[in-house]
Amino acid sequence: MATNARFADRLRAWAWWPIYRIYERRLARQVATGPMPRHVGIILDGNRRHGRTAGLHEPEAIYRLGAEKLDDILAWSADLGISMVTLWVFSPDNLGRPEAEVDGILGAVEAKIRALVADPHIRHRGVRVAAIGRREILPPALLEAIDAAQVATSGNDRMTVILAVGYGGREEITDAVRAL
Repeated sequence: MATNARFADRLRAWAWWPIYRIYERRLARQVATGPMPRHVGIILDGNRRHGRTAGLHEPEAIYRLGAEKLDDILAWSADLGISMVTLWVFSPDNLGRPEAEVDGILGAVEAKIRALVADPHIRHRGVRVAAIGRREILPPALLEAIDAAQVATSGNDRMTVILAVGYGGREEITDAVRAL
């Protein structure tokens, strides 16, 4: 039964692919006519809704599906000449979610960061990875992946991807007030 559903999803995606490509090109032409931002910030939200619509129920599978879209986002940004992309990946508020969901999010983030380092497109596009946020709330394996990505991409200078992991607005305000 699940195999039939996956086949139907693939068939639907295959059927929509040419239409989506036409839409994508049209959208790119429209965007290119105006002033282009140098920095774009994206809040990665909606993974649970989208994953459940796709028939996924395991948290890590849901968040991996969302992480796959990052490749398109970086390609579009590079094609448009956007030199900095900030991705708000994980807020400290997310720690209040069920443990399986937090583990799923962080597992998907770690896997995607490791995949970015190995991706030849990242080197070709000159993407440098940086991270902001509260490191002390992140698991060691994720910290290792972040550090490895920053080191591996430190010489790249055409685009910067800032990963906001363990980053939240409340903490930033509190830290700023304490610094006064």
